[in-house]
Amino acid sequence: MRVIKHSVFIFVMLCLAMNFSHLRAASIQSADSLEFISVRGFIISSENQEPVVFASVFMDSLNIGTVSNSEGKFLFKVPLPYRHLPIVVSSLGFKKKYLYLSDLTDELNSIILEPAIIPIEEVTIKRIDPLNLMNLMVRNINVNYPHTPVTMTGFYREAIKKNRNYISVGEAVLDIYKASYRRLNDLDRIQIHKGRKSQNIHKNDTILMKFQGGPLLTSTLDLVKNPGVILSRDEFQFYDYTLDGIVDVGGRETYLVHFSPKKSSSYHTYEGNIYIDLETYALVNLKILVSKDKIEEATRVLVKKKPPGFDIRLQDAKYLVSYRMIGNIWYVNYTRVELSFRCKWPKKLFSSNFFIVSESVITDIETVGATKPRARESLKKTSVFSEEVSSFEDIDYWGSSNVIEPESSIQEAISKISKKLNRKEERR
Repeated sequence: MRVIKHSVFIFVMLCLAMNFSHLRAASIQSADSLEFISVRGFIISSENQEPVVFASVFMDSLNIGTVSNSEGKFLFKVPLPYRHLPIVVSSLGFKKKYLYLSDLTDELNSIILEPAIIPIEEVTIKRIDPLNLMNLMVRNINVNYPHTPVTMTGFYREAIKKNRNYISVGEAVLDIYKASYRRLNDLDRIQIHKGRKSQNIHKNDTILMKFQGGPLLTSTLDLVKNPGVILSRDEFQFYDYTLDGIVDVGGRETYLVHFSPKKSSSYHTYEGNIYIDLETYALVNLKILVSKDKIEEATRVLVKKKPPGFDIRLQDAKYLVSYRMIGNIWYVNYTRVELSFRCKWPKKLFSSNFFIVSESVITDIETVGATKPRARESLKKTSVFSEEVSSFEDIDYWGSSNVIEPESSIQEAISKISKKLNRKEERR
C-alpha cells in the first residue's frame, strides 16, 4: 500500500467571490471585569416542532448578537447593565419574537417561532421581472450598506472531519475592519484577537487536509461587497432567474429569487436563492450551492493542491450569507460554508470522506472610530487558520464572548480543546 505521511490538500474558498416564551437564564458571571448573564435557548417551529437553525439572536440597541446552531440551540451573553433590554429572535420565514430576561425560567426551555405566512394575493398581483429586482438590488447598494468603515467583532469556528472523526476543531474571536461599500477597492482587514484549537492527527494518517482562507470568508462571502460571478451585473446574462414568491425575513417582506446557470455556460457553477427586501431592495440573505452537473468544474476550482495521482472529488458545497438591518443600514451578520469531498489513493479499495464546516457570526458592531490595521498584521488569502490560531490562545478570555453554541456532535471535540489548553497551562 502506498503511504505518504501528511500529504497536504489546500482548499481555497476565496475563489467564490473572486471567480465566480422561554429561555434559560444562568447565574451572573464575571470575565475581564465585565458582568453578564448567560442565556441558553432551543428554538423550534410551532408548525412541525423542528429546530430552527441559524436563527439570529441579538439586541438591537447594543448591536450584539449570535446565531442558533444546526440543532436550533444558542448561547447568548447579555451585559448586566443592559439586562432590561429585549432579546430579539429572528429567522427566515418566521415572525420576529421579543423576549425579556424577567420572563425567563431557570430551566432550558424552548422558544417557539410562528411561521410568517404571506398571502398568496400579494405574490400574484405583483408581476415583477426578477432580473429587474437584481438590478435594483445592485443599484441600491450605496444606500443600503455602510457608507463609512466600521469595526466588527466576530466569532469564527472551523471544523474538519475525516469519515466519522474530527481531525481539527478551532475557533477564534476576530477583530474586523469592514471597509465602506462605496469603495469596493478598499479591502476589509481581519485579525485574530483570541483563539484555540484541537487536533487529532494519527501518525499513520496519509492525508492532512488544510483549509485556506479561513476567517477571511467573513469578508469574501459578503457578496454585496465582493460580487464576483454571482452578483456582478455583467454576469447576470449567464443565469436564469425566477421569482418564487414573497417570504418573511425578520418581520420584513422579502422577494425570493432563484438563480441557476444557463446550460450554455460551463464557467458558472453555482445556483441558489437570493432574498431581496421588498422596501429597500437590499440583499438580506443568500443561499448558494454547486450545481450537480458542475461538480467537476467546481472541484478543479476549489482544490488548490493535491498529491500526484490522488483522486479527490467534491461531493457537495453549500454557502450561506445573511445580513441584519440596524437602523436604516444593512450589515453582514452570518456566513457558513459546508464542503464534502471523497478522497481515494490509486489501487486502494476504500476511500475517505472529508467534511469541512466554516462559520462566522458578527457579535458586535462599532459604527464610529474604525481604524484600519496594517496589512502585514492581518490575515492573508493564503492563511491557514489551524496553523496560526495557536499563537492567540488564552484560556481565561472566553467568559464574556458571544459564541456559537457547539452542536452535540462536536461537543466532545470542543471539550478536547479545553483539556489540551489546560495541560499546556500546567506545563508553563
